[in-house]
Amino acid sequence: MATKEQIRAFIDTIAPAAQKAYKELGKVLPSVAIGMSCVECGYGTAGSCKHHSYFGHKVGSGKTATKYWGGKFFTSKTGEEYQIGIHTTITAAFRAYDSMDQCTFNFYELLNTSLYSGVKSGADYKTQMQQIKACGYMTSSTEVNSVISIINKYNLTQYDSVVAGSTVVKERPTLKTSSRGADVTYLQQCLTARGYGVGAIDGIFGSKTLEAVKSFQADSGLIVDGIVGVKTWEKLEEK
Repeated sequence: MATKEQIRAFIDTIAPAAQKAYKELGKVLPSVAIGMSCVECGYGTAGSCKHHSYFGHKVGSGKTATKYWGGKFFTSKTGEEYQIGIHTTITAAFRAYDSMDQCTFNFYELLNTSLYSGVKSGADYKTQMQQIKACGYMTSSTEVNSVISIINKYNLTQYDSVVAGSTVVKERPTLKTSSRGADVTYLQQCLTARGYGVGAIDGIFGSKTLEAVKSFQADSGLIVDGIVGVKTWEKLEEK
């Protein structure tokens, strides 16, 4: 089960990705995407996350929504509820990605195909969740209510303030040795995703995180000072 710190760090990480995808591709509200990912990957704690798979997106025919998916996949056991109250375990092929952004954009790409024409732009998050369920995205009889509950609990509608021509971008704080908290956890996740090991992702800016920051700065042509300011954040959050 995810801790409070893991939950907050995951939401802080995926929210900007959902906002970017919504701004470019539209229709599915960021709150819906964030809430669904929280359920599908256990707030970033599921094994699928090592494949950057956060939405339970199966391979399917492999011919639908492929602009943001390079063909990678992995197999895993998963529970399906084809009849209400009757749970069946199957082995399925799931799409694998190189980054969280790629996965999120592919989710939005899929939800914009004709398969999900029943999902309407402009609908509120509760209605969109019902529409996504009706189009067959999930078999679970409880996921719609679970996602809605998460959206309400963590005030995810705050991330829906994205309009054409602009986007809400969270201003990241300057981080350095001895910094602590969810922003450090997010920093550690960003570094790890780019191949810079930080040891434990624990929300503590220690010596290993400092070494990773300096290595990233050097490789990115930045001033190597170990301080994560505006320019370092910009490079870390590039697609």
